[in-house]
Amino acid sequence: MLSNKILIGLLLVVFFIVIGGCKKSYEPPPHNLFENEQLVLKTAKDLVGENISFTSAGFFETDTVKSIVAGAEVSEKNEWGIKFYLISWMEGEFKIKYQTGLLNGSFVQCLVNKIKFSNYDNELIYYNSKNYFLGNAGGDVYSHVIDLKKLKVYSAHLAVISEGRVSLDLSQNIDDPMIKNFFVSYFRRDYPNLRLVERAL
Repeated sequence: MLSNKILIGLLLVVFFIVIGGCKKSYEPPPHNLFENEQLVLKTAKDLVGENISFTSAGFFETDTVKSIVAGAEVSEKNEWGIKFYLISWMEGEFKIKYQTGLLNGSFVQCLVNKIKFSNYDNELIYYNSKNYFLGNAGGDVYSHVIDLKKLKVYSAHLAVISEGRVSLDLSQNIDDPMIKNFFVSYFRRDYPNLRLVERAL
């Protein structure tokens, strides 16, 4: 009876050693990859697909660990716009951690880059469609600030109706005055008479 208990005890010890040995040990992300634009692009293409128009590596989630953001143009029958993807190092490999919904915009002739606000410890992505949707008589400018720590997209839509009529619509989820002021001051430089509207975009 005692030998059976000892045998069971030994088997349990061996079992836990085997299970413990099967667990993946923590592997740090390959920091040299983040400094190589071609490797960042390849990593994004491997996960998102070939249709990548923008990539950037940075401190998008914390101020200590880098991750990758990729942007892709979506042009399908019922969907047209852009999407951004957060690619993070998890369990020893890169994985897509988050993707935005379909956003208004195009990566043709646009401005897109990472930005840093003084009261944020993480970097953000800024997108602006610039003149792509503007014509001689009017048009639209779409702008987004993406906070990948909070997994939020803040949007602004400038509508140029005529030479004297310009409105700026801001998404209602803008809860930081710094982001609101960023949008307003950016567009007011070119359109000082713009009318500000806040609503769900």
